Amino acid sequence: MTKIHRRTILAARICFCVYLALLVYFLFLMESRENTFREYNLVPFRSIRMFFEYYFIYHDFSFQYWFLNIFGNIFLLMPFGFLLPVIVDRRLSRIRIFLFSLLLTAGIELTQFYTGLGEMDVDDVILNVFGAMLGYELLRRLSSLLRSRLHLHI
Repeated sequence: MTKIHRRTILAARICFCVYLALLVYFLFLMESRENTFREYNLVPFRSIRMFFEYYFIYHDFSFQYWFLNIFGNIFLLMPFGFLLPVIVDRRLSRIRIFLFSLLLTAGIELTQFYTGLGEMDVDDVILNVFGAMLGYELLRRLSSLLRSRLHLHI
């Protein structure tokens, strides 16, 4: 393993730890988080459809609220899909990234339900896993580009 490779893995591990700490903070510890009734949605695409209808048809939501609820959930797990293969220092398959992100997101949603800090929503799981898969694909394409252009082995 080259010195550059070791430094890259170390930097990715530090970024991953910071990412996980920020994830916990924003999802569970932030002051604006307050206990709610244990609300949940177990019907796939119900919330996603509602957000699109209320924003585009009824103009009932602000753009910021709509954007944060849809794209915030996607962006939330993109770093997970991008950094996880780097920190374990081996190629992970799409199915493993899918399963790891599914487990992480299901754990987050169950914790939100159990603690009352947020709502448990299957659509959040769908959007989060989609985001993790986007992060993984971004890593694959970026590493392919770096290998071909700079002759690096990531």
